[in-house]
Amino acid sequence: MKKHKLQIAASLLLLVITLLCGAASQGADTIKTVGSSDKPLLGKIKLLPAFELPMPQGKSDKSYMGLSGTGDFKLGQIKARVLIIEVFSFYCPHCQRSAAQVNELYEKIEGRPDIKEKIKLIGIGAGNSLYEVNSFKERYHVPFPLIPDQGMEITEILGVRGTPTFIAAKADGKGLLEQFYFGEGGFPDAGQFLAQIIKLSGLEGEVKK
Repeated sequence: MKKHKLQIAASLLLLVITLLCGAASQGADTIKTVGSSDKPLLGKIKLLPAFELPMPQGKSDKSYMGLSGTGDFKLGQIKARVLIIEVFSFYCPHCQRSAAQVNELYEKIEGRPDIKEKIKLIGIGAGNSLYEVNSFKERYHVPFPLIPDQGMEITEILGVRGTPTFIAAKADGKGLLEQFYFGEGGFPDAGQFLAQIIKLSGLEGEVKK
């Protein structure tokens, strides 16, 4: 009788482990990346709403964006022709794993004199406090500005459902930004992603091949 109970318990344990593994693999399959069957929104222009964000505290972050002072700022005030936004979360394992790749994207932009003043990269921490975005910045050596969105207001305005999500927009010349790219998940290669952004933004004819 005791042996029979042990066999039943072992069978139940095996069933639970199998179900958990299945759920984990199913979750991994839902991660969307550029180049997957679930293609990101490309080439469909829409005007981003004019919302305000808290000014970063660091001087280097302000300088990178071409801003100064305190208080709030609007995305259209960032000195750039094209803005790439990563919506991430301190607690998102996929954001943590892709942090080095996003840093590589930043380095590729900054390493090119023909585009470094035209394209800027920022991160918005969905549901994250200032402490959490600063902790993410320090832990993963993020060189670009990270901005908290603890109340998820900005994340909701941008239509983001999961992290990481990448949004790219270009200046319309009137202080607003026109979104031309929206992709959930990461990207397979920083160089290819940058080339895609350059092409979709219309900067291709202005930069070196």
